[in-house]
Formats: sequence, C-alpha cells, structure tokens
Amino acid sequence: MSLQTRIATALAAAISLVASSCSASEEETTPPVNDAFGESEVREIEPEPEPEPQSEAAAPTTEMIGESRSGRRTIQVGDESRNYWITAPPAALNGQKVPLIFVFHGMTEYASAIREYSNFDKANAIVVYPNGIEQAWAPAPYAETTGEEDIAFVDAIREDVESRYSVDSARVFAAGLSNGGGFAAYLGCQRPYQFTGIATVSAAYYWRVSDGCSEIPMKHIDIHGTADEVIEYDGGTRHETEYHSVPEMLNEAARRNHCSDEVVLTQVGNTAVKSTYQGCDAPLEHIRVGTGGHVWPGHPTDKSGVDSDLTTNEILNFWGVAYRGQ
Repeated sequence: MSLQTRIATALAAAISLVASSCSASEEETTPPVNDAFGESEVREIEPEPEPEPQSEAAAPTTEMIGESRSGRRTIQVGDESRNYWITAPPAALNGQKVPLIFVFHGMTEYASAIREYSNFDKANAIVVYPNGIEQAWAPAPYAETTGEEDIAFVDAIREDVESRYSVDSARVFAAGLSNGGGFAAYLGCQRPYQFTGIATVSAAYYWRVSDGCSEIPMKHIDIHGTADEVIEYDGGTRHETEYHSVPEMLNEAARRNHCSDEVVLTQVGNTAVKSTYQGCDAPLEHIRVGTGGHVWPGHPTDKSGVDSDLTTNEILNFWGVAYRGQ
C-alpha cells in the first residue's frame, strides 16, 4: 500500500473516530528596571487598531507581564519601517539562552490580536509577533509584499532580537493562523537552516507556499478544522487562486520528512484526532478538529468544543518548549 493511500486511510479513520466521539457525547504595570528595550513610558497594550508605527529613534512601549517584559519595536527593513511585538521571559532577562518563537497573524488581523488569543507569552521563550503590511503575508495572492520582502523582515527581527538576548539558535520556531500559517509553512520551505520547526493552524496553503520548497526535513505540526468554510479542509479556490487541501500538504510533508507508511491515531479531547507519522527524519503531526471552523481552535468563537489552551499547548509540547516556571 502506498504512503498516500495509507495517509488517506488514516484520515478516514480519524473522521470516523471524531464522529463517534461527538455522538457519545492586563494587569497593573510596574516600571521596568534596566529595561532591555530602552527607556520608555510603561502602559498597557493599546487596543485595536494598532497605533501608528514609531520612528526607529523612538523608544517602544513596554509593559510588565508577571516577571516577563513585553514591548513593541520598530525596525528599518530596506525602505520600510516595520514593527513587531516581543515578549521576553525572566530567563531571557537574566541572560539565559532561550528559544525564539515567531507568531504570524491571519489576514486582516493585527499582531496584538493573535498575541492575546494564542497565549504564546506563557512559553519559556522569547516570542515575537510581527505585523504584516496591510495586515497580510506573502506569498498569498492578496499580499502587498513579496516573499523576499517578508523574509527580509523576519531576518531583521531575528538580528534585532539576537543583538539584545541570548537566543538558542537550535530552537527557533514559526507558527501562524490562516494566511500567517501559510507564511510559517513558506518560511519552513525557504529557511530550513534557520528554523527548527513550524506550526500551521487553519493554514492557507496557496500553491506559492510550497513552490520551490527545500527537500530538507522540517519539524511540522498542522492543525485544521473539518468545518472550515474559509480555507476548506479538502482544498478549493479563494481570491481566484487555488489552495491545496490538508491531505495534499500532509502527503508532501510526509515525503519531505521521509516518514514511513505508518500513522498512529490518538483521540484529543472529544472532537479532535491526532495523527502522528512514524519513522520520520523530522517529526510530523496533524490534529484534525471535528466541526472546527476557520479559527484558532479553543478561541472563544470556536464551536468545536476543544479546550481553550489545546492548540498552543499541543504546539509547545510538539516543539519541546517548556512553559514559564517549568
């Protein structure tokens, strides 16, 4: 039996397992000391829409989250001034080497939104949340930027972060939702030596995402809902551009990671099934969320019934990134 056939069989079994299971059933801030971001006013995160970008010379807004420090920075990338949110845990503030996580928002979102609902700030890692130009990321058909321009932004962020903190270069990850998930996958293809792993959630896999993809195996966890009507599980067309189905992308990931034919299924909560691919040179997992829509599973608007912290917990566990305090 071919790998593609075995994967299709496993996904069919996951649908049956989900179906049977379904039927059975900002705190006050304090001024930072020796602020790593430079001297600045301390205040809460501003609500949407995001404030106008600051000049490079301007000090960013900072705030304290428990013992972590968070702020918004503006950097120059070519002719563009671009900005991102960053949260540094106590370990990083104390000079310890920690992982670096990039988290990319979906189309029409801001970085502050995905920062709030994903809760990656709880990770014992430096977490950055970049803002896309016109709230989008390449290489989606509606993006105002090219793939090269957005990758240059990512490279500039990493350089900026590494100039201030000790980053574990062997543990650099990218995650994203929808358009941001597609961009995370694109980074995994175009920057396999710079990224250790990726996480794609309700990802928009337009064909350009995997165009010219590296053959180097990439640690990858994918999460997608079966009732997604925006980026459908079985693929489709949007913005006059075809996007790949989840099974197609999993087949390609399994081939790239040199996985065997075996896929182990595990129930996750009442409505989700995890597929763990076996014999891979780089780990590969997929979580199929029954009745899950086009949303970060666990978001208040999610109707799938999964736990609110399921998505981020599964991603951090898959990457082997600890939570703060562990």
